[in-house]
Amino acid sequence: MENKSSDKFLYRVAEDLLNRFGKDLQEVAIVFNNKRPQLFLRKYLAEISGKPIWSPRFYTIQQFFSESTSLVCASQLKQFFVLYSEYNLLLKKEGKEPVSADVFYPLAEIIVSDFSQIDYYMADPVKVFNLIGSIAELEQQFPNFEEEQLAFMESFWSSFSQEKQNKVQEKFIEMWHRMPHLYQNFHARLAEQGLLSSAKMYRNLAEGKDSDAGFLNEFSHVAFVGFNALSRAEEILFRSWQDEGRCSFYFDADEHYFSDNIQEAGHFIRRNINTVGLENQFAISENRINDPKKEFTIVQALGKIAQGKLLAELLPGSTDKNDPASKAIILADESLLLPILQTVDDESLNITMGYPFEQSAVFGLCDLWLDIQEEIASGDKISIAYPKVLTYIFNPLVATDIEQRNRIHKEIIEEKKARFKLQELRNTGKIAGLTFGPFESPADSIRNLGSLLLLVSEQIADLRKLESLLIAEAVKTLNVLSDSFAELENAGSMPEINAGFVLRTIRRALAGLTVPFDGEPLSGLQVMGLLESRCLDFDELIVLGMNEGVLPKVSITPSFIPDNVRRAFALPVLENQNSIFAYFFYRLLHCAKKVTLVYIGITDDKAGSSGEESRFIKQLEFETSCKFTHVLQQNQPIDTPAQQSIEVSKTGPVLDKLRTYLKRNSESKYDKKISASAFTDYVSCSLKFFFGKIAGLAEPKDLPDEIGPHTVGTMLHTVMESFYRDSLGKEVTADYIRQREKLLPAMSKAAMIQELKLNPDYEFLESALQQIIVKVIEQYALKVLRHDEQIAPFIIKELEDREAYTPLFSIEVEGREEQIRLMGIIDRVDIHQNKTRIVDYKTGKDQLKYADFEGLFAEEGKDQNKALLQTLFYTLVYESARNVSEVEPHLYTVKDFKKGTLFSGKGKDGLILTDENLAGLKDQFALKLKEKLNELFDSSVPFRQTANTDNCKYCSFKGICQR
Repeated sequence: MENKSSDKFLYRVAEDLLNRFGKDLQEVAIVFNNKRPQLFLRKYLAEISGKPIWSPRFYTIQQFFSESTSLVCASQLKQFFVLYSEYNLLLKKEGKEPVSADVFYPLAEIIVSDFSQIDYYMADPVKVFNLIGSIAELEQQFPNFEEEQLAFMESFWSSFSQEKQNKVQEKFIEMWHRMPHLYQNFHARLAEQGLLSSAKMYRNLAEGKDSDAGFLNEFSHVAFVGFNALSRAEEILFRSWQDEGRCSFYFDADEHYFSDNIQEAGHFIRRNINTVGLENQFAISENRINDPKKEFTIVQALGKIAQGKLLAELLPGSTDKNDPASKAIILADESLLLPILQTVDDESLNITMGYPFEQSAVFGLCDLWLDIQEEIASGDKISIAYPKVLTYIFNPLVATDIEQRNRIHKEIIEEKKARFKLQELRNTGKIAGLTFGPFESPADSIRNLGSLLLLVSEQIADLRKLESLLIAEAVKTLNVLSDSFAELENAGSMPEINAGFVLRTIRRALAGLTVPFDGEPLSGLQVMGLLESRCLDFDELIVLGMNEGVLPKVSITPSFIPDNVRRAFALPVLENQNSIFAYFFYRLLHCAKKVTLVYIGITDDKAGSSGEESRFIKQLEFETSCKFTHVLQQNQPIDTPAQQSIEVSKTGPVLDKLRTYLKRNSESKYDKKISASAFTDYVSCSLKFFFGKIAGLAEPKDLPDEIGPHTVGTMLHTVMESFYRDSLGKEVTADYIRQREKLLPAMSKAAMIQELKLNPDYEFLESALQQIIVKVIEQYALKVLRHDEQIAPFIIKELEDREAYTPLFSIEVEGREEQIRLMGIIDRVDIHQNKTRIVDYKTGKDQLKYADFEGLFAEEGKDQNKALLQTLFYTLVYESARNVSEVEPHLYTVKDFKKGTLFSGKGKDGLILTDENLAGLKDQFALKLKEKLNELFDSSVPFRQTANTDNCKYCSFKGICQR
């Protein structure tokens, strides 16, 4: 039987190792770039030997080099504080003010990265950061530079004219002056504490300083397997150890790109063998990529989620779940992991890559805790605004007691409670105590978050396994961070820092966390990123995320070392990154017989997709004679069933509830009433009346800091009532109005405080929006008063009487006369020129015009005028309640007084009310009102959706109707 694994790279490595070392293999060290290949090599060693053998010792390169020194690699946090301290000491020597930790942190990340690259590539920091004044000086400083290197340096420094330096260049040069001293002081301070950076460990080993290569004597031989791009320190060490006969190398390369000097995938392998002089144990394989039998399917998908769904279609087939080298899913874009987990239901998936903690519900809880702590630390430390409280009580991982949650929610919605005292919240539970407690020391606050996560894992019985793993990993990370801060505090070496910096440090540490999946690594369908695929070969591949900008990845790491200087000193540049990713991709194709490459074919800025396929696809088509098939993923069919109209029959409980509006007891004070808004709701959409008045569905209320159109209207009504309250029953003159106008700012602010239930003792309103709305209310009220000045004098008769206007109204129900009670809360009743007027203030887009009377009640509703109907309703209610007639309805549309007030309109855009037509219009309205109310109580006429969808735009119940 043919061994399908025999052409795999690691299988060949296993064969060669057994042939070379046999029973002495346990004395050999095998070094990889990452851990994943170790499992496969162990498997192949066992298969080939056919009997139990002693395993060689496996290392990653980082683990292997760490054996060379007694020093400990400093944590990222420790490196930051050492660098921060030394940087401020340099500033002090320069006579400049020190920078804060917050300001320095992003700079520190760049500086540490630059120092690391200088160490990995054995560059001289003094020369890298040397300031060159002339070309002659350049040639003197760097006599060993080649012409090309000198050209790079010359082109860079020629842009710096000492006479014409701008501010950016001055800042840059100041930074460069500090860099050599900062580099030396940084490493010296770490060494004093028995610490070093990872890059410095490599450099020390290559230079023979503070490190001892004697650890190699523990092994008879060292095999470096699957390496590609090497740092200068690695090149020096590897060549030295090879010359001493201590090690050998297994490079995985193909003739296709190795022999082509312009093929970027082979750049580093060629350098390792031809320039550095490292010997490959294997001859470079014949061209296995340019194979006419190799099949490529190029699939254009329509988005990230679409790639996940497409994967479900690509997976069925002959996959040997017991052969880990059979098939693999490679994620060039690692953010595709979640869409895959959400769309592919296959328990046999073996996920090599880590789950991103930042995309989990557990991180959501940590992020909320951090937000709350940041607000407490930056605020008054006594109370907190409601939004974070609302998010907290509804977080499923918190599991707030239902009674407590409902109480707090009711206080926010019903009582407009905008802020909560921290002590009040801390008393609601253990988790709340850890969440709403004050910021303590850095170490203690970090431990509080860890304790909170442990409480969550204890309290939620049905916590998923993945979430438990996420919590465990997060707690572990927080413990390390807490210990680091505590150690710095105890040593007295930590500068004074604020809470904000500590909390942002926690967020950074957690955001970068990944949690490995559990599972049997050598069975099932492999899912991995490009980095995890190193050294591994598969018969069939599905590569997702094959977009330009993703593969090769286009990202420039921030640096203070410009590109020209990098090239002069052989530090990494963007082309190196392209070569690395090209090798990752091409190496995957060595053994694969069938390859499916999927890319997003649409431009999506949010997803970071340009819509272009990776240039590697075009290169393969140009370079090889392989078979290529292009497939365009079709749009997913969307099932849009015909919208069904909603009808509610007036039977059973619905009819019983409706009949409660009918007058049964003349002495009762609790008769349900038909208001003006209820009536206009029925006219515009009878189903809306059902939802609100029969089913009792409440319209969503504004949150404490939300100010909707309804709130603005209510506040204007409050201001106008306050303005005229002292004038009730008296004559109002223009002078009187002008004298009281100065009270509008205070009245508007009082209306805001009353409506939003703010603290009346506030000297200033909290938000800019509140201040703006107060000014808007002032201007609206001023428009009303300017109009009133023009028509003054008049007498205010009644204001906002909520009990007086509730007359009975006769209707016909199933052939018998019944009575219902109407209700109107009228903004203002006044007497002007011996005429009684109903005044209704409107702050929306209400208009005075109407096409014709019948159109006001038309079922299609295109010519309805809700404001006019309500004003006529108020007029009828008032005349019935007060037993008067000839009352004039007036609309004060504050956004536009130019067209009058309904009764005294100008008539260009539609019909208006006059003395001649008013009485007839009232009679028509009374008849139509009765007709519509008869219809409302007719059990044979169901409640129906309106045919006019324009009425649905701002309806609170449109979600139920799906409109």
